[in-house]
Amino acid sequence: MGFPNQLKAVIIDDDDFSCFHLQDAIKHKVSNVEVIATFNSAEEAIGKLALLKPDVVFLDVEMPGGMSGFDMLKKLPAINFEIIFTTSHEHYAIRAIRFSAIDYLLKPVNIPDLQEAISRVYEKKSQDTDLSLWQMEVVTQAKTKIENLAIPTMEGLIFIGLQDIVYCEGDDRYTKIYLQDKKMIVSSRTLGSFEELLDAHGFFRIHKSHLINLNHMKKYLRGEGGQVIMTDGTTLDVARRKKDDLLKLVSQF
Repeated sequence: MGFPNQLKAVIIDDDDFSCFHLQDAIKHKVSNVEVIATFNSAEEAIGKLALLKPDVVFLDVEMPGGMSGFDMLKKLPAINFEIIFTTSHEHYAIRAIRFSAIDYLLKPVNIPDLQEAISRVYEKKSQDTDLSLWQMEVVTQAKTKIENLAIPTMEGLIFIGLQDIVYCEGDDRYTKIYLQDKKMIVSSRTLGSFEELLDAHGFFRIHKSHLINLNHMKKYLRGEGGQVIMTDGTTLDVARRKKDDLLKLVSQF
């Protein structure tokens, strides 16, 4: 076995060479990490992760011909390991990293990038914070329009459709997400994080405290900044400096 603080790693990649290259790089270039299993398919891995209890999973973004890595993650009852995405598709990177993925590695894996990714895993574990739970949804649909969102909460990860979100309310370092079924979810991500992710998907920040789903905007009331009435009946103030941009967006929507 290894050191007391040794990380247990699992590699999931449909390409044999990529699996071998990454496993060899970890063995010879990274300290205190043991690869305990490799899988060439998500189907093969899904039933084994709970038993293996890895600390970190290196997950290929796309595995043609079967279940994708992200489909696999959605089927897991719990995600209690860190995820480091690996892919040949560079266009996945920006949104994944911006929405707090622990890391992203472009294949063939660069050794310094790999070492830095592992260092971040150790840093996060030393801070006694929960392992990342929210990365995969952003990257799953980064190529196209996001339809579902993985919401990190204190209890774990909740998947909701964007069409179900009426508006989001910033509360210091947390965000309250109000849904059309009158439920409210408290996320451990900031409102700014959600704005960055959703502003290109029909959402607009009308005020420092509120990010609304334009599809759920029922009415605009004139005023200095004005107000919006949402489909759930909530009335929200619009900041004066946001008024013109909102009206321009609505006219195009």
